[in-house]
Amino acid sequence: MRSSMPFLRTGAGKSRWSSGPAGTRHTNSSYRTTESDCLPVSIRKVPIRSVFISSACSRSRSTANAPSAGTAAHPSGSGFREIRNPRLIKRIENRESNMQTRIPLVNLCICALVLILPKTGKSETVTLVRFGSTPGTTTFGLEGWETLLKSGSLNYTARGNGGLVATADPGEYGDFRGVRGTPRRFFRGERIAVTWYNDSDEPVSFTARISFTDADEPDESGADGRWYTMRGFQDYRLTYSEILPRQTAKTVFHIADSGVHRTDSVYTLVNINLAVEWGSTYQKRFLICEQIELRTDADVSPPEKPSGLTASVLSDSEIRLGWNAPADDVGAVEYLVYRDGEVEGYARVTEHTCVFLEPATEYTFTVTALDAAGNESAHSDPVRAATRAFLGREDLIHPAGLDYLGAFLVPEVFAWGGEAIATNPHGDGGRENPADNFPGALFLTHLNQPENGWVGEIDIPAPRIPHGKDPDGLNQAAILRAPVNIRPPNVNAWDFVDVWRTGLEVVSGEARLYSTWSIHYTVTGEKHASISCCNISDLSGSPRYGAWFLGDPGRTPIDAMMGDWLFSLPQEWADAHCSGRTLVTGRCRDGGLSGLGPTLYAFSPVGRTPPPAGQSLDLTTLLEYGPVDGYLPDAMAGYNLADDWRDAAWLSADGRDAVSVIGNKALGDNWYGYHGERMRHDWVIADLPCPDFWETDPDGKGWRSHTRQPMILFYDPQDLAAVAGGSMPSGRPQPYAALRIPKEIFFGIDHEIFSAAWDAENRILYVTEFVRERDGRLILHAWRIHPVSTAADADAKRLPDFRLLQNHPNPFNPSTTIRFKVKKTGFVNLKVFNVTGQEIAELINERKKPGEYRVPFDASGLATGLYLYRIQMDEYRDVKKMILSD
Repeated sequence: MRSSMPFLRTGAGKSRWSSGPAGTRHTNSSYRTTESDCLPVSIRKVPIRSVFISSACSRSRSTANAPSAGTAAHPSGSGFREIRNPRLIKRIENRESNMQTRIPLVNLCICALVLILPKTGKSETVTLVRFGSTPGTTTFGLEGWETLLKSGSLNYTARGNGGLVATADPGEYGDFRGVRGTPRRFFRGERIAVTWYNDSDEPVSFTARISFTDADEPDESGADGRWYTMRGFQDYRLTYSEILPRQTAKTVFHIADSGVHRTDSVYTLVNINLAVEWGSTYQKRFLICEQIELRTDADVSPPEKPSGLTASVLSDSEIRLGWNAPADDVGAVEYLVYRDGEVEGYARVTEHTCVFLEPATEYTFTVTALDAAGNESAHSDPVRAATRAFLGREDLIHPAGLDYLGAFLVPEVFAWGGEAIATNPHGDGGRENPADNFPGALFLTHLNQPENGWVGEIDIPAPRIPHGKDPDGLNQAAILRAPVNIRPPNVNAWDFVDVWRTGLEVVSGEARLYSTWSIHYTVTGEKHASISCCNISDLSGSPRYGAWFLGDPGRTPIDAMMGDWLFSLPQEWADAHCSGRTLVTGRCRDGGLSGLGPTLYAFSPVGRTPPPAGQSLDLTTLLEYGPVDGYLPDAMAGYNLADDWRDAAWLSADGRDAVSVIGNKALGDNWYGYHGERMRHDWVIADLPCPDFWETDPDGKGWRSHTRQPMILFYDPQDLAAVAGGSMPSGRPQPYAALRIPKEIFFGIDHEIFSAAWDAENRILYVTEFVRERDGRLILHAWRIHPVSTAADADAKRLPDFRLLQNHPNPFNPSTTIRFKVKKTGFVNLKVFNVTGQEIAELINERKKPGEYRVPFDASGLATGLYLYRIQMDEYRDVKKMILSD
C-alpha cells in the first residue's frame, strides 16, 4: 500500500499561514509566484499526459481537561505514572498501543494542479541534503535546492556518519538545519524524513519540528512561519522515537492535503528544529543530524476490508464479534467496530465484545481496518444479532422501565452551572400542593467560582416532549430561591481551582442540604476536606458546616476519586450493610485518575451537632476499581479513559432496586488531545503556534474518543453489599444492564450530561443537560420508573404504541426494508432524512392497524453515506440510522 509520486522540480514562495481558520493561508508578497512560474519550462510546454489524484483526507467547560504546568499523567507500561517538571506545559504522550489513534479519511478530491510528468510506478527517495563532516562534504540531491540553512549553534562533526550537532545547549528553539531552493510543489503521498545519530551513552526520546516557510529558528508565535510536529518513521501514530546509544533513528512528516497540517503547497525551503521529549535541551549536544530526505513512499492507501465477520450473543447485554484480518501489503494494526452506523468499539486483534447493549434488541455490526498511517478500509459485510431478553432478577430495576416524560428549561441565571442538583421533597409546597403534578423542588448549582459555591432552588414544571430542537418551546422552571453561597471557608481556601465538581443531597431527617466539593484537574494525589452541609430553611443565613475529610486525610480516596456525586441509600439497607451510613459520594475522573471506573463510598450524616471542620468521617467502600497502572480485570467492563460518568443515584420502584451511574460512555479508541481531526495532542505537541480546534474543542485538549453514547448503568445492590461485607473485591461488581439514552432527545450537539437527581417519592429521575450552543443553558430531562418484570412488559414500556426495527440489509445498495410494529390503531408517519436534516422521502403518512409492517426503500440516485429514518405516532417517535454503501 505505497503511493508513488514522481519528483517535481517545482515549488512555491514562502507561504505564511494566517491566524484564521485552519487551512486558510496567505502568501508573502516578496515570494509570490504563479502556478505556471512553479513549473519548469520543459514541463509547461508539453501536452498533458497524466493527472495526479490525491485523497483528501467537548463536557467540562474549561481547559481543565488539559494537564497544567509541571504535571502529567504519563503512560508507562500498562498504565500511568505521575511526572513533574516545573518548566513545562504538561504533555501527554501515549506510547503504549492502548493510547494509539488514527486519522480519519474524508472524500476524495482532485489536486488543483495538473502535472505533466511520466508515471514511474515506483517510490523514489532524494536526499535533499547530506550534511557530511565538513562544509566541503555537504551534498545536495534536488536540482535548484542547494542553499544550506544552519543556525550558529550547530557545528560539523565526523562522529557517527558525520553531520550537524549543537556544540552547547541551544535551548528549545535555538537550533535549525535545512535546505532551500527554487519553488516546488509538495504533494500528499510524499514525506520528509530526517536521520539522526545518538552519540551519547543513554537512549533519548525525541522528535523534531519541520517548517516549509521559516528560514531560521522557530518563533513560538509563528510570526515567521508555522512549524509542524514530526513523528515516528516506523509507526506514524507515534510522535516520539527512542534512539539508542550509537544508533540512528528517523523522524518523518507526511505531506497532508487537509487539516491543521495541510502542506500540499508550493515552498522554497525545508527547515528542521530538534525537539527532545518534555522540552529537554541537554541531549541536543549528542543528537547529530545526518541528512534530510524527500520520499514518495508515504502510505495513503487503505487496507482491504475485513472479511468473515461473525457475531455470538453472550447475554442480554453483550455480543462478541470476530473477523478475519484483511489482505494488505503493510498490515492492519487496529480495527473500528460499528454498530448501526456509529463507532461502537476498538480492537487491535480480530475480535471485540460489545458491552452495555440493551436487552432484546437487534443490532447491525460492521468492522473497518486501519493501518499505521491511519488509513481506514471500507466496511466489512454486515452481520446482525439480537441480545437476549432481560436476564436480571425480579427485584432489579429493568432499564425498559424508565419512561421518558420530556424536558423543561432551567432559568437563564443558572446558565453555565448545573454541576449538581438535588430534589427537595418539601419545596414548592411539597406533596400538599394539589395543583402540581410534579411536587417538590430542585436545588441546583449556579456557575461556581473559586471563592463562592452558589446554590439556588427552582420549581418543577411539567416536562414536555417538543417537536424539533428548539428549547424555547419547553416549559420553564421558576426560581424559588436565588443562588447563594453555601460553601464553607476551608473549601474556598483551596490553592488551585479550575472547574468545580459538586454533589448535592437533601437529608430530610436533619433538614439539611449536604454538599461535596472537588475540582476537575485533580492529578497531584492531594486530598482536601470536601464534605459540608447547611440548613435548608435558610441557605444564605445558615452556618456552613464543615468541610470534613472523607476517611483518613493521608489515605485514599483522594480528591480524584470522590466529590462528583452525592446520593442517599435506603436506611434499612445501610443499617444492614454499611453501619448505617446513608450518604454516598464518588466520581469517575477521566484518564483513569479515579481508577478504572466509577467509585462509591458511604458515610454518615453528621447529626444534630456537627463536628468541627477538618475532622474525618468514617467510610465504607462500596465500589472502587483498580488503579490505572493495574490490570483490566480490575476495570469496569468496556472501560475507556474518556468515559464521562457524571452522577449516581439509588433507584427504587415497587420492591425493585438498582444503583445507577449516569453520563456519557466513550466508544471507540481513546486519546489525549482533540476531537478535531481526531487529533492526539502528541501529534501537535511541537507545533508552533499550537493549532486551535475551537469548533470541536472550545475547551482545549482533554480525553477524547470516537463517539460518546448517553447512558445509564445499573448496578446490583447485592454486589455492593458483598463489597461492603468483604466477600467481594471492590473492583469486581459490574453493571447488570444499561439504558442507552437516545441522542435525539438532547438539544445540544454533544448531548452533554452534567448531573442527575432521584425523586424517591415520585419515582422520577432528573438529568441535567448542558447546551453550549445556547450560551450554556441548562435543560432538565425526566424519566418516571415503572416496574417491569417480563420481556413483553419491557417492550410495552420502551415503546408505548410502536416499535421501530433496524432496516435490513444495512449497509445496503440500492434498496432496503424498514420494519416497524404497531400495537394499537393510530396515525403513523415514516420519513427518511439525510444527516443534515433534509427530508429525502416520506414513506408512510396514514392510519395503521395493529401489526408488523415492512416498507421498502429504494435509494437509487442518492449519494452514499449515512441516512436517518424516523417514525412518529401521536406524541411518540423513534429514529434509527442506515448506511447506503458503495
